Amino acid sequence: MRSLLQSLSESLDRAAVASWGSVIGTVALLVGGLVLLFTGELSVWVFLCAVIGVGGLALWMWWAPGEFQAWLSGRQTRFGTTSILVTVLFTGVIIYAYVLVDRANLTTDLTSVRRYSLSTQTLDAIDELKGQGYQVRLVGFFSRRKLPQEEEADLILRQYEAAGDGSIEVVMVDPDADPDLAALHGYNANLDGTLFLNVLDSEGELRIETNEFGDRLIRPAPLYLGSVNERNVTFGIKTIASAGQFTIYFTTGHGERDLSDIGDEGISRLVVSLLDQGIGAVALDLMAVADTGIPADADAVLIVGARQPFSEAEVQVLRDYMDGGGRLGIFADPPVVDPLLVTETPTTPDNTFLLEGSPLHMYLWDEFGIAVQQQLVIENTVMADNPIITSEFTPIVFTIAPHEIMSTSRDAGVVLHYARTMDYVERSEIEPTVQQQLFYRQPLLVTSRESFGETDLPAIAQDIANTEYVAGEDQPGPVVMGMTAKRNLEFQEEFQPRVVIIGDSDVVKNEFVAQIPGNVFLWTDIIDWLTGFSEAMEFTPVNDPTLLNVVASDQERTTISLITLVVLPGIVLASGLIVWWYRQR
Repeated sequence: MRSLLQSLSESLDRAAVASWGSVIGTVALLVGGLVLLFTGELSVWVFLCAVIGVGGLALWMWWAPGEFQAWLSGRQTRFGTTSILVTVLFTGVIIYAYVLVDRANLTTDLTSVRRYSLSTQTLDAIDELKGQGYQVRLVGFFSRRKLPQEEEADLILRQYEAAGDGSIEVVMVDPDADPDLAALHGYNANLDGTLFLNVLDSEGELRIETNEFGDRLIRPAPLYLGSVNERNVTFGIKTIASAGQFTIYFTTGHGERDLSDIGDEGISRLVVSLLDQGIGAVALDLMAVADTGIPADADAVLIVGARQPFSEAEVQVLRDYMDGGGRLGIFADPPVVDPLLVTETPTTPDNTFLLEGSPLHMYLWDEFGIAVQQQLVIENTVMADNPIITSEFTPIVFTIAPHEIMSTSRDAGVVLHYARTMDYVERSEIEPTVQQQLFYRQPLLVTSRESFGETDLPAIAQDIANTEYVAGEDQPGPVVMGMTAKRNLEFQEEFQPRVVIIGDSDVVKNEFVAQIPGNVFLWTDIIDWLTGFSEAMEFTPVNDPTLLNVVASDQERTTISLITLVVLPGIVLASGLIVWWYRQR
């Protein structure tokens, strides 16, 4: 038997077998490595490839030690094993590198102006977020129909995750596969391809609570960011990082709407929206600060639905605050808010806030040139789109005057209920005083031409159907229901007081904001205009989202992989075989 094996081994060309063993062994190891890379597990096929690879290379080193030594020293051998082996190894390295890079989704910005990189302002916002110890999660909802957009979003979001260094994590969610998580974020089909921001707890998890109605809610509420671009994402991060930097005070003691009332008549929904954006909402008793003044951290003071007049002392507190550049927002109902709420004597109005001649009424006119009138808006153009109630007492405002407020939401109707009219210097044809000339007044909410301002409020209280226009007594439409005032050439002034007055407080109560998007837009824009919150969050991104649409589709990536992994290496190998065959002739 031994002589038979010896004769058989001598009959074979050991060098040729060894050469092919080295090639087969190398290929087997490469294939096994690729299988392990793609599957992520040590399967039978990976083990088999490893055995074949090690066996082939061992056979080569045993039967052709000279070739092995030549390969190590770089000298060529007779059968060109070195060239074949180097080619196979080079091809394998290219394949491994391509797969690893493709999986890692590595990107680099080679533009001279860093056009595809996060801006310095964004990086500063991320550093501020980390410095305050926040941990946030960016949740993108992308269905299968939005896979290309998901990959585009990933180009931006991975930069945030890397810069966050553990403080920012990114999660992509298929809303069809995880409807429960989508529902917690208030997701609907129109939000496919958009982004939300969650603030995580100390354990890095979402905090989910159950409210008094049994609804499961994320707290703090998810912050909707919209489409994925640097401007929107950084705005969200700066909003969280700026928590506690803005504070709004709400006056109390005059029958104002309750901040904590979760019923239809309260304003808890909008207060929660402020808190979720990191804006403090604090109740304020003006008489309690009569000696010290309104706190210095007040970015704005709001009077929402007051029903009793402000005293001279309270108005003086407001005056001192405004003289220092304060911001004031007033939501004032007409003297008869609802016929069911009037007293037993109909001629005595239930609501005495801002009656003509009262201290606050006189201050608003003398200082800003705006007068809140004792009139009730009667809107004879009844809109069918009103989801609350349809009547002449419920105007729907689509004719929003040109203004910074609602500038991007003019097609969203704002619904008021029992609204109050107002006048201003230019409309009253009265020569403005020196003080009034310091301010630039702008109408904000205006009724239709078919409306009018009812002046006989006791008659309305006695007979709610008494809504006919009386020429010479009632004010013809269109009438103004919202006004703003700010300093002329404001940017040149050291102190920049602003005031906004809306002739209705129902416009911001829970019942309305829960059903009418336009009312929410009005509220948020008023807050932005008063506090400058959006201006503080605003920045100019270097990262241009319109230039980031360079993500290949799945089919294009498959084609690129095929060319990179098969076609190009195949051309190299084919060229080598042709050269070898030609030289052998």
